Amino acid sequence: MTVIAVTGGKAAPGATTAALALGLSWPCPVLLVDADPCGGDMVPGMLPGRVDTERGLLSWLVVTRRLAVLEAARVLAEHVVALPEAPGVWLMPGVQHGGQAAPLASGGWERLARVLEREPTAGRRDVIVDTGRLSSGACWPVLAVADQVLLTVRPTARCVQGARAAADQLREHLGDLGLVALLVVGTGEYSAKDVSTQLGVRLAGVLPQDRAAAAVLTEGAATGMRSLQRSRLLRGAAGLAVRVEAGLGAGAGAGNALVASRWRKK
Repeated sequence: MTVIAVTGGKAAPGATTAALALGLSWPCPVLLVDADPCGGDMVPGMLPGRVDTERGLLSWLVVTRRLAVLEAARVLAEHVVALPEAPGVWLMPGVQHGGQAAPLASGGWERLARVLEREPTAGRRDVIVDTGRLSSGACWPVLAVADQVLLTVRPTARCVQGARAAADQLREHLGDLGLVALLVVGTGEYSAKDVSTQLGVRLAGVLPQDRAAAAVLTEGAATGMRSLQRSRLLRGAAGLAVRVEAGLGAGAGAGNALVASRWRKK
């Protein structure tokens, strides 16, 4: 069981689309967490009009503000939403805009990190976190406890430049790029292997550009789950999910513990 963070740099393709595609294709029960401090798109895309303010990251923060980590972990299930169209997938809604992120910056990310690293064991489900684009206000404590960080990049000169800056930020905060892998989305002037070589980051896999499926995931465009599962995006995500899940073993766990210990000392 594992925690995976999906992120991106300037001009990167959507971390939200990639996280949702992976989550809907994941081979075992999974919790999707919207941790974009600028405001998330998971709920508008997957559950438009079906989530109230009593469930989600902010409601959980309020309820758990005086609870110990283990108690906060026990009530997590009360603040997530089951996706009726996708059995075995749950979603934790995030903030709607950056103005709501102040409680997260002042200790909320640390509390969430401590709980999410326990969720694969306590909740018996993996965790995929959409962190949004990297910035100084990103959920760095959550990134620090991830077993793998997937850095999304489109294989174009502009996006590779943004990914290089993002990789530098990850190296600074995590200590190294041992737990970071590239997720190349779409096509461009470079091959996925070229991008990996340029950035010095190993390649996790490639997702196809599929605007129609992406619109369903993040903009609430109407379609049936069966049609979505047949899309190029989710077919590609299914193969990627199997490879990522299979590739995470004892070595990733040990690296995760080392990074988390470094973060706690800061």
